Amino acid sequence: MTLLVTGASGNLGSRVIELLLETGAKGIIAGTRSPDKLQHLVEQGVELREVNFDDPAGLVQAFTGVDRLLLISTDAVDGTDKRLNQHKAA
Repeated sequence: MTLLVTGASGNLGSRVIELLLETGAKGIIAGTRSPDKLQHLVEQGVELREVNFDDPAGLVQAFTGVDRLLLISTDAVDGTDKRLNQHKAA
């Protein structure tokens, strides 16, 4: 089973990944806009995927083969519909 955690480089997402690793979970996929920030997780068996909620086509690729998804919302709060559109894309 695979589990993709979005927002993995943020506060909540990074803590979730940490707890999953502590419990011995396997099949962890860390989703982030900046995979280079999470290279240290690869050594612990975590797969990295680029997840950009502004790129719906990229989300299809990022979510392919994922059994479970923990969708940690984006921080886009700018008075526009950006956040709503990101959620719809996901």
